[in-house]
Amino acid sequence: MKFKLATIALLVSLTGCSSVPKIGIDAEPIKSISSQKLATNFKRQGIKVEWDSIWGTGITEYTCIRTGLKAIEATGYAPSFGNSEAMREQAFKVAHDVALDKMIRFVKQDVSSNRVTTTMSKNIEKAADLRKTRISSNDEVSMNDDEEFRGSNLASRDNTNETVRDLTETVRTSAQGIIRGAVPIDERVVDRQTVAVTIRWDKDSDRASKSLFKRLQ
Repeated sequence: MKFKLATIALLVSLTGCSSVPKIGIDAEPIKSISSQKLATNFKRQGIKVEWDSIWGTGITEYTCIRTGLKAIEATGYAPSFGNSEAMREQAFKVAHDVALDKMIRFVKQDVSSNRVTTTMSKNIEKAADLRKTRISSNDEVSMNDDEEFRGSNLASRDNTNETVRDLTETVRTSAQGIIRGAVPIDERVVDRQTVAVTIRWDKDSDRASKSLFKRLQ
């Protein structure tokens, strides 16, 4: 009886093992670089300008009379190239500098353009003249004086023309200045490996920066 029970238990265990599904890893299909698309889950921001206005002269803020510049906001983006905290902090610093660069380029930017065209032409001509004459020999050769020598008085010319034209166009941009009172107001992660920093300059922060600069001198 014990032998029969052991046999039945062994058959049940074997049946159970055979019915367990195999677990595998399904790899995602590899896409070529040309078929890949950029992430579009966030929208980029640029420069935002705010103006002081006199209320009561229009229905909305944009229709009111503007009296002066109130604030400027600039947003810079930078990839982190990883998900570690160290890479994230470095990306925030780069995005902060990009935002400052974007702000100073909005205020002043020098642009210079230079275009140079170089043309190189090379002409090679090869000449080969072929003229046949009679060869003096003791052998008697029967020929007619009026008969032309076959292949005589021939000239061949080989012309090779090579022209190379190189066009170089260089556009240089430069921006330089001193920004005071610009402070970061927003630092956020916008994508898996992209961060953004928004800096803001306004009249209050500018006055505070100038006042602090005088006190620290």
